[in-house]
Parts: sequence; structure tokens; C-alpha cells
Amino acid sequence: MSLRFTVVSYNIHGCVGRDRTRDADRVAEILRGLEADIIGLQEVDTHSGPGLDSAQMDYLPHATGLHAARGPLLARHHGHYGNLLLTPFPILAVRHIDLSIGRHEPRGALDVDVRLPQGVVRVVVTHFGLLPWERRAQALRLMAALKQPFGAPLVVMGDFNEWLPFSRSLHPLHETLHGAGKTPATYPAFFPVLPLDRIFVSPAEARIELTAETTHVTRVCSDHLPLRAMITLPERGSPYPPNENPP
Repeated sequence: MSLRFTVVSYNIHGCVGRDRTRDADRVAEILRGLEADIIGLQEVDTHSGPGLDSAQMDYLPHATGLHAARGPLLARHHGHYGNLLLTPFPILAVRHIDLSIGRHEPRGALDVDVRLPQGVVRVVVTHFGLLPWERRAQALRLMAALKQPFGAPLVVMGDFNEWLPFSRSLHPLHETLHGAGKTPATYPAFFPVLPLDRIFVSPAEARIELTAETTHVTRVCSDHLPLRAMITLPERGSPYPPNENPP
């Protein structure tokens, strides 16, 4: 039996939409409607405000009813922001990888083990920097931190801020991981022309079917569209049977 599951990568832009309205409730509604096994979010903000939806790293898990792994990166006087992983399935382990380069805006990756019904998968959620050399350094550091061989099927997803599919900055990921032949454009959400969001998988025999979630609401409530991947890979890719705990 093959391992088949759905992941979504989504830069929610602090829940601030094209209409300049900050609305975590409509983002939560989108997340519930995705019905994905694992969702990786970037630019999740905890900016203080008058509403209960102001602390997004806590509010979005509450509003969706999903388990959460949090990865705040940048401390401000009013809170943190960064990556967030949501899933209806048990989270076994959470690790953080620092991808900050020099004095540039702090960046990082959230590295999480999730137990799906068919077995354990390892999922990395990240957000690369704006400069090509910065992204190249972050890709090299990320792959060095993940280390081969991977103990379970691996998914690396996020906003890579790179629109060229085989750019030098993404080369370290392409050397080891498997990506889809063509990634749909996800930015800007109202008229997407750039494939800034990407999803990579290991092992190489994995099959990936990518789609951008394009609706009236997703075009408005963030500057990125959600990127969905249906991933299928052989069961032997997971070292842990469904009902065993990893060592």
C-alpha cells in the first residue's frame, strides 16, 4: 500500500489581505476548507490588537481545531512572527533550524515529525530571504541541517522567494530532493505570475501533483495563494509502522 497524503504551503501575510484588512477569521476559514493532512504557514504574526485573532500563532490552531507546531523567528516589542505547522494528526517532535544570515531579517525553518495514519513523515516549513546570495546560503544551511539519509519521508515546503525553477539558490534542494516538473504561480494572489512557493519531497520516487488554490477569497485575503500538493510514495519510505512509536 502506498503512502498518500496532502500538504499545503501558504504565506498568509500576517492575515492582511489585498483590501488592507487584517482578518484571521477568513484565513482560518480557508484553512478549514483545505482539508489538508498538513499545512505549513509563513508570516504568521502575533501583533497585539483588540481582537482575539491578534495572536495568530495561538488563534489559528484554536480556530481550526488543529494541532500546531510553532516557529517564531523575530522578536519585536509587540510579539513574534514566523512559521506555523497545522495538522489533525499527532505531532511527535519539533525542531528549529536557524537560517538567519548576517544582519538580514531573521529566517528559519520549522522541522516537524507528524504521524499520519499510514506512517510518520518529516515536514519542514521555511521562508527564505529576499536576496539571491542569501537564499543560496540558506539552502545550503538547510540541507546540511537535515542530513542524509532521511529517517522518514521528507517534505520541504515554503515561500522560497525564488521564481526561477532551477536557479542557483535552489540547486542544493534539487540535488537531494524531488520537485514537481512545473510549479503553479502563487504570487501576487490577485493575478499570480511568480511561483515563489514550492514543495519538495524525498524519496525521489514520490509523485507530486501541485495545484494553486484559486478562489475569490484566496485572491483577496493574502498576497500569496495556497499551494497544495498531493504526494504519493511507496510505504517502504517510512521506517515506522502506523502503530509503532519511533525510537
